[in-house]
Amino acid sequence: MEQTNQTKMRRPFTVWHALGLLLIVCTAAAIWFGVHPRYRFLSVAILAVAAFFVWKRNWMLWIVIAAELVFVAFLWLFPQAGYKIASLVPLAIIGMLLVFRFCKKPVKIAVSVIAGLCAAALLVIEIPIVKATVDKPDSGADYIIVLGAAVYGEEPSITMQHRLEGAARYLDENPETKAVASGGQGAGEDISEAECMRRYLTEHGIAPERILIEDQSTSTKENLAFSKAVIKTDGGDVSNVAVVSSGYHLYRAKKMASMLGMHATGVAGSDGYPIYMFGMYLREAAAVLKLWIFGM
Repeated sequence: MEQTNQTKMRRPFTVWHALGLLLIVCTAAAIWFGVHPRYRFLSVAILAVAAFFVWKRNWMLWIVIAAELVFVAFLWLFPQAGYKIASLVPLAIIGMLLVFRFCKKPVKIAVSVIAGLCAAALLVIEIPIVKATVDKPDSGADYIIVLGAAVYGEEPSITMQHRLEGAARYLDENPETKAVASGGQGAGEDISEAECMRRYLTEHGIAPERILIEDQSTSTKENLAFSKAVIKTDGGDVSNVAVVSSGYHLYRAKKMASMLGMHATGVAGSDGYPIYMFGMYLREAAAVLKLWIFGM
């Protein structure tokens, strides 16, 4: 009798348990490598959950779901959209776990088919996005158009700073190139995005006469259209320009530039933390799909 009770309490370690343990370990690794080091303590907490999971493995489903929900809540603490969008993945995992645990076979099949089709569509969309990121930019552009991003007060956001790092590198390597700092002033911004970019570039050794200002745009399409007008006013040729943006954004930006009659190569800014970048690649897939369908 005692042996039977022990058997009920401690079930054999199955493939299902191993997958659950792997998922928790991957979650901990995502936090450790994907965000600022100050948040790595959460990885240790998640691994502690994994240790408890091994000890109480008959609670496997609920411990995995609890770990994933902690991960989701953690991602929602950040104001940046990339982290919130990345939280869709652990939420999808939770949904799949519940479906395969509690639903009947027809529902499982339907959910599996839908998930497979969504994954295939995402892969098709992401291929050109990733390719644009890894393509090396042409040197010697007459102008680079630096696309704006959020400004907090008078300070550049992380996204803008990463773009400006890429712009500064290109301008250092190509001393004849001029830059168009492009971006208007939005809510919560004390100065225009273009002015913030101008200040950053001059503080990092770029001569002021090499920087042109476009401070009226409010979208990527306006960034490019208004910057084209600035270049023409400066007497330049839009057949030899480069667009500076976040890597995930380059494919769409170059497509839009082409639609506006510009021949543009892409210059990627510095990468952000992996979880943030992952979320932004997911978000960009939706924007590219919209561009393919509606042309905007």
